[in-house]
Amino acid sequence: MARIVLGMAVPHSGMLGKAPETWFEDGQRDRAKDVLWYRNRTWTYPELERERLSQGFQAPLSLQERRARAQRCWDALDELRRVYREAKPDVAVILGKDQREIFIDTTPSIAIYTGRTIENGPPQRPVYAPPRTLTHDAHPELARYLTEVFERDGFDITEVVRWPPNTWLQSQPVVPHAFGFIYHQIMVDQPPPNVPILMNTFYPPTQPPFRRALAFGKALFKAIQAWSSDKTVAIIASGGLSHFVCDEELDQVFLNAFRNYDFERLAQVDERSYQSGTSEVKLYVPVLVAMQELGCEMNLIDYVPCYRTEAGTGEGFAFMHWNPADGAPRRP
Repeated sequence: MARIVLGMAVPHSGMLGKAPETWFEDGQRDRAKDVLWYRNRTWTYPELERERLSQGFQAPLSLQERRARAQRCWDALDELRRVYREAKPDVAVILGKDQREIFIDTTPSIAIYTGRTIENGPPQRPVYAPPRTLTHDAHPELARYLTEVFERDGFDITEVVRWPPNTWLQSQPVVPHAFGFIYHQIMVDQPPPNVPILMNTFYPPTQPPFRRALAFGKALFKAIQAWSSDKTVAIIASGGLSHFVCDEELDQVFLNAFRNYDFERLAQVDERSYQSGTSEVKLYVPVLVAMQELGCEMNLIDYVPCYRTEAGTGEGFAFMHWNPADGAPRRP
């Protein structure tokens, strides 16, 4: 039977590919937004800046601090690359989301790519892709098996047989950035055969609520465990934590719950907090379910909140992994 050898959660922000001297450029986009999610409601940028005036973002906005935090992020990515390299999985299941990159006229709640090949490359930004287009192997056998199991378990799955053109990128058929980041940054452009699973965390009304994401995670773990194969498998979530408004207090709620596999605490978080980029936390849930079942402890390499405006817009970056091969006992 298949054996899970690695769990990983990786932030995929464009900030991770930019010099900290340029982070304020992203801040200019934040200032122009009419909708910024924070503490269960939406704010305009001026409203948010007034609300968070007393939280003191001048220190983390200094160039010296931005440089220091960027270096911590890059060091953490180096460590994740090392962990992945040592695990050497035969197959990967990657959980990400589409951000109106390929799904324009439809918004499936959960979709699975069952095609044979995956392209990543220009004109995707360098943090997400190599300088020339590369073609990677997908794993249609595992993808179709998972789709059949999920359908039997009561999940309505959208099958993606061929990547639609990426409308962000001049209609090229390259993968959404959530997946490209994993291929390029963690797998160093040499991914194993893999199954991309897209969960619509971003756009109402087809966002799976937290408990639906939890049920999906349990179904995924059971399916991989029952897969009639001798392959080793990595389960990787791409995204999170709080953004595009960085909320360190909320991030600590998430991290403590992850550490203790406290799914009830995560379910108690208001669904209005699982919005915008912060919604990507739901992609972690299938990884957490599998790692709890395998008796693993969370390895948090670093948590780095990175800011780009006086309103506290930016992202909370957490870099974490779980290693079933460390000798943790399997649950009966």
